[in-house]
Amino acid sequence: MWRHLSHSLQGASHIAEGSPCQDSHSVQAFGDPPDAPLIACAADGAGSAKHSGKGSAIACERIVENASAYFEAHGNFDSLQAEDIEGWCDDVRRKIEEEAKTLACTSRDFATTLCTAIVSPTRSCFFQIGDGAIVASCNDTYGVVFWPQSGEYANSTNFLTAENYREHLTFLTTTQRFTNLAVFTDGLERLALSFENQTPHLPFFQPLFQTLRSTDNLAQLNEDLGSFLQSDSVKARSDDDKTLILACHVSERSQKHD
Repeated sequence: MWRHLSHSLQGASHIAEGSPCQDSHSVQAFGDPPDAPLIACAADGAGSAKHSGKGSAIACERIVENASAYFEAHGNFDSLQAEDIEGWCDDVRRKIEEEAKTLACTSRDFATTLCTAIVSPTRSCFFQIGDGAIVASCNDTYGVVFWPQSGEYANSTNFLTAENYREHLTFLTTTQRFTNLAVFTDGLERLALSFENQTPHLPFFQPLFQTLRSTDNLAQLNEDLGSFLQSDSVKARSDDDKTLILACHVSERSQKHD
């Protein structure tokens, strides 16, 4: 079964400006353990967009709701295709357009990225638009699913709310079975990724996954994770909002011996 921790936290620059956290996330397991699929979704609202925090929240909420409906109809994600994901993203965009009309603004005011992983024993699916990243591992072999996207201009990226979003939406499926998963927004890229060789920074991930795998008190561990993400050492590397989802798959047998 999957154990998971997650946080979306306000960055130091947003605290100084008095602006809210613009990151959002959602994590949910489907079906019954021990092999229930897990979805992990993180979104980062654009700092320049007035309602981007609402945009990121809508993105995570609607993607998980669509995934839940798909699982209820099919019983698994083995047949999930890129066309299905585009349909889910179009649903997010429609919801954002409805909200924009209510607030008398445009969809661009809700600009958000999106990183999503759906992991199961038989097939895993990943999709992303914008920066942030998904890291997955099996048998201590770690990899970045998609490298963070850069936009047309420096320090910019791609957003789900853009008219041409489908040109930048990346999608991958694999039958590889994963044991560890991390999904995070760009506020953690400099800590979590090695940009020189485009790989995960293992000294960041390995202690976190080891602790998650060996600790029973998930509530306390989640609190400790939040404290770590708000620590001076992390703030010194990034003053942006930060979202981190960590999940590891543990067998019933190993869980009994933790």
